[in-house]
Amino acid sequence: MKPNLHQTIRARRLGLGLSQAEAARRSGIQQRQVSTFERGGDVTLSTLLKLAQALDVELMPVPREDAAKVESLLKAKRGPAPSVFAPVSSPSLLERYQVKDDEEPSNG
Repeated sequence: MKPNLHQTIRARRLGLGLSQAEAARRSGIQQRQVSTFERGGDVTLSTLLKLAQALDVELMPVPREDAAKVESLLKAKRGPAPSVFAPVSSPSLLERYQVKDDEEPSNG
């Protein structure tokens, strides 16, 4: 079973060696919001974005029809040391993996 966003954020926090309180302090949110989210509860998008930034996580909307391609690409390029998230300061996925469209642009 593939981890959901709540589990992934928790794993990232733990991987960085942060307590919920420290992640909350870095985020500027309350510890109970971190706890609520990690347990599968709802938080606002602005809260999630603050938490992601504090954990050096990039949240990227991917069209559903492209999700399998992105996941497959990340698994193939990740190598032996899997990383849950790319650091915010890293190049974009397109730059990092030199992704090119399968189709050539049409001339009209």
